[in-house]
Amino acid sequence: MNSLIVKNDLKRNKLINATLLLFITISAFLATTSVVIGIQTITSITNFFEVAQPPHFLQMHKGEIDETTLTTFMNSDDAVTDWQVQTMLGVFGDQIAVSSEDATFTMSDLRLDVSLIKQNDQKDILLDSNHQKVQLSPGEIGMPALLQTRYDLQLGDQIEIAGKQFTITEFVLDAQMNSPMTSSTRILLSDADYATMLAADFEKEYLIEAYFNQPDEAAAFQTVYENADLPMNGPTITYTMIFLLSALTDIAIVFVLLIVSFILVLIAFICLKYTIMSTLEEEIREIGTMKAIGLSNTDIKNIYMTKYRFLAAIGVMAGLLISNSTNGYFTDHISATFGDSGLSTLALVFSVVAAVVVYTLIILYSKKIVNSIRQLTIVEAFTSNSGFDKNKTKIKDGLHKARNRSVNWLLASREVFYQFKKWAMIFFIMLLAVAMVVVPLNLLSTMQAPEFVTYMGSPYRDILIEIDNSQQMDENFQKTQALLSEDPNVANIQIVKRVSVQTTDSENELLNLHVDTGPGAGEGLKYLNGVAPEMQNEIALSYLNAERTGKAVGEAILLNSGVFTVSGIYQDVTNGGYSAKAVRKFSALPIIQYQLSVDLAEGTDSDEKAAEWANVIKSGVSIDSMQAFIDQTLGGVASQLKAVVVVIALIAAGMVALITGLFLKLRLAQNAAELAILTAIGFSGKDLTKQYLMKIGLVASAGVVAGILLAGLLGETALNFGLAFTGLGIKQVDFIINPSVNYLLVPIVFIVIALFVTWSMLKARKRSSIVAIVNE
Repeated sequence: MNSLIVKNDLKRNKLINATLLLFITISAFLATTSVVIGIQTITSITNFFEVAQPPHFLQMHKGEIDETTLTTFMNSDDAVTDWQVQTMLGVFGDQIAVSSEDATFTMSDLRLDVSLIKQNDQKDILLDSNHQKVQLSPGEIGMPALLQTRYDLQLGDQIEIAGKQFTITEFVLDAQMNSPMTSSTRILLSDADYATMLAADFEKEYLIEAYFNQPDEAAAFQTVYENADLPMNGPTITYTMIFLLSALTDIAIVFVLLIVSFILVLIAFICLKYTIMSTLEEEIREIGTMKAIGLSNTDIKNIYMTKYRFLAAIGVMAGLLISNSTNGYFTDHISATFGDSGLSTLALVFSVVAAVVVYTLIILYSKKIVNSIRQLTIVEAFTSNSGFDKNKTKIKDGLHKARNRSVNWLLASREVFYQFKKWAMIFFIMLLAVAMVVVPLNLLSTMQAPEFVTYMGSPYRDILIEIDNSQQMDENFQKTQALLSEDPNVANIQIVKRVSVQTTDSENELLNLHVDTGPGAGEGLKYLNGVAPEMQNEIALSYLNAERTGKAVGEAILLNSGVFTVSGIYQDVTNGGYSAKAVRKFSALPIIQYQLSVDLAEGTDSDEKAAEWANVIKSGVSIDSMQAFIDQTLGGVASQLKAVVVVIALIAAGMVALITGLFLKLRLAQNAAELAILTAIGFSGKDLTKQYLMKIGLVASAGVVAGILLAGLLGETALNFGLAFTGLGIKQVDFIINPSVNYLLVPIVFIVIALFVTWSMLKARKRSSIVAIVNE
């Protein structure tokens, strides 16, 4: 019997049932997709790292090394299970020429440090997309997958390096350097070609790599290594940092999806409630009839629950199938970065679990709503203007006090004000939808803004120039300084020199600090506490260095150059997050890097000027406009996030249209008698449409404002809560918003959608005859 009733109901209420089915499908799809992305990110990186074997401890070093001393030290440490030294040959972007069918160009705009290497035997292996060790023949070259998308490289393209021609036969996956935030990338050569290049005049850099039984042993080993006076002219990186930098893009996407999924759960219950209540309100007389002929509340509830169980099952299965068939789109970046290892069994299992959870929540909430049938009496079911909503609020009189106002406006505004509870649904759906879109939009605009560079340990300037440690470092610095001093478009130059000083950590063990020194060092950064150093005995520490040394603002820190006071703690994601700033020059210490921050005269194009200077200085100097620096470092994250934002915006817009339609369907069913009365006393269909447009417009506008405020308050809180666990060197991010998008575009779009749906439904309502309305 129940199945027959359900079948007839599905035929009779095709639109509302189809709407509910669509909603359940979308909810299940998003829930399972977010679970798949999260689990697939972790499992893909884990599987990739198991084969590639990146080091647990990595020390980069420029300069000579004493392999005998290094071998003695490594062999004497019982914690070290394996170790190796890889020699990299440094090349500059303008030394790499690409010839394809479409174009010939150099990589002169590449900010990453590029090195030539040969394949390792067992550890730190470069892989192909199928997680197989790449083996090359002479004349073949394996280009990093990181550069493939940036320069649109294709298999078969020709690469010229130092006059030697190579053919791209593989795009290699590098577990250690697969993120632009590592600032380095490696090009793979065959053993024979590498031996030829080794004899040429390339600057050498060494990767000193150590392995342990557990990756977390690297922290203790680092302290022992630094105290042994071993090669340390370069950054030190641990396995945890490699893992986090590799996963940064997908971590950002999962963060956004988690917020969106939470909001969608709230929207899910809203949509479900109003879909069911709309159905019950429309069928109130049928429910009264069933009660009158002797059906119990449980029997009636089971009739409706049979339908909702059926729709929930179909919707959840459809959402799961759609998710499984489209997860390739959402996991493309994961496959491109970590190899195509296929969808993991764990991801499939948990996607099914997520679908079951969605089904269970829908059924439980449906039961709670359908239980309202118990409260309905037979008399109320057949009494006009009576039903499930028994909380009637009398609207206060006041028409005679509004002689200068439109009657339509007065009726609409007073009902919204005095009976806001009835219209709160539109308020909350607009609030949640706007928050769902604005939070990822704010994150995207923050990552794309030039000011984001302040979270990367650099001030915001027009152009950033870096001269790394090399045999020509001082010569390149003099050449660069001369070029800038002669350019009339240069308004200001800030020169910072990086040196290495010694201090102790919180456990009184020796620790090397890389300090950027010079007038103005540390200015223009985002400080968690304190300010930039101003006095000769002041130093600012990065967040991770402050934690490692156990120092707070105002405390003294002993360096091998004297006692300093910590003036401030700032955030930095470069150099592994470990850096410091001081105005003292430390003239006695060797310089390991120059950094020049340039402000240009107003109206000067920074991209054009950076390209002009790079063409003059050629090799050995990295010159980028600040926007280009951001694009190269975080461009991959931003592009992936942008695609997710578009999908989220479309979903949010659909939800606003859907729930506004469901809400109005319920309101029109409940207010049928009121509409009839208003029509009878002379209000035209145009007047009724105006009143509903005003009601929806008022409530929707309030919801939009509340959503923007919620996104600003809770969005940053949620992001910073997640950052606190990453160890990336950033603890607190202040959103850099786009006012025209946040305060104009998003509100206008959502309000227009709500008003258009309202107008469409009222227009359809006008076509019903007045007699039919009165008879209801």
